[in-house]
Amino acid sequence: MNRQSIISFLLVLLLILCACSSHHKIDGWYPLADHPDNSIVGKPLATVKDFESVMIVRDTFIIESDTVSQLLIQGRVKPEKRQKWADGTERLIGKRLGFIYNDSVITAPQINARIESGSFQITNTDTTLIKELYNSISQVTKCNGNE
Repeated sequence: MNRQSIISFLLVLLLILCACSSHHKIDGWYPLADHPDNSIVGKPLATVKDFESVMIVRDTFIIESDTVSQLLIQGRVKPEKRQKWADGTERLIGKRLGFIYNDSVITAPQINARIESGSFQITNTDTTLIKELYNSISQVTKCNGNE
C-alpha cells in the first residue's frame, strides 16, 4: 500500500468510529442550558437508579372553565441522595432541570426553591410516553430493591 492509500484508509476508519460512537445519556435529571436550548450543561443530579420510588397519578385541573386531566409521574430520590438533590436544586434556582429519557428532554421545569424532600414530578402531554417512562423507571427501581 502506498502512503496515500494508508492515509485514506485511516481517515475512513476515523469517520466510521466517530459516526458510531455513542454519547448516550443515562436516564435522569440534568441541568439544562437556558430556554429554548435544551442542551445538557452538567452531570446528572439524579439518575433513575437514584430513585427510591415512583408512582403514576392523574392530575385534574381547570383552565378557562375546561377540565383538563393529565398523567404524571411523582417520585422521590433515595434518602442517601437527598442531600445532593437539595444542594443541586438550590444551585439551580432560576435555572432549568431537565428529565432526560432515551436521550430526549421529557420535561424541563425551572427550579424555584431548594427541594429538600427529594421529591420530583415528571410531566408531558404524551400519555403513552408517560406510561412507557413509568414502566421503565419502575423496572429499575424494583431491580434496585425499592418500592
